[in-house]
Amino acid sequence: MAFNAVEGKDYRVVSPSVSSPSDSIEVIDFFAYTCAHCQRLAPLLEDWMKKLPADVSVRRVPVAWEPATQFLSRIYYTFEALDRLEDLHPAFWQDILGGIITSEADLQSWLQSHKVNLNEWNAAYNSFTVTMKTQQALQTWQNYRLDATPYVAVAGKYLTAPHMAGSRQKTIEVLDWLVRHERQARQKH
Repeated sequence: MAFNAVEGKDYRVVSPSVSSPSDSIEVIDFFAYTCAHCQRLAPLLEDWMKKLPADVSVRRVPVAWEPATQFLSRIYYTFEALDRLEDLHPAFWQDILGGIITSEADLQSWLQSHKVNLNEWNAAYNSFTVTMKTQQALQTWQNYRLDATPYVAVAGKYLTAPHMAGSRQKTIEVLDWLVRHERQARQKH
């Protein structure tokens, strides 16, 4: 029997909906570097994202719950600006949760150990682009009125998470269902 996600249990409707691209079904992975649950969901999401059809776009949005952790969002976008997201993001996440990086000095040492040029790092970290993306991330997760992570949004209309779906694996099933549901709704219009 085909799986059918249940509104209010497996996912919730975002009201009012959040602006989303009309030319694709946008999936947003909301995560926090301080969230071990997010880190455990990440490999499943990565595998799922690799198999998505062309009409689905994906982006990650780092969540910083307070000004004191805003620098973590900047770090994510700095990895992106340096084109080092693929190798630095998972390693940084592991080490921040593991307590290896607890200060600015630790971060500088960590960056050097990962062969990051500190001048390039500082230029990217303080750049207009990274500043704007960090501010946009804050606005995006606030628009969805998030109060926890991880969450995954679909098409600006739906949110799901392991605590709603019941497990990380079931979250992937709910995401598949939401993407299909949104695709069918768009085909009717």
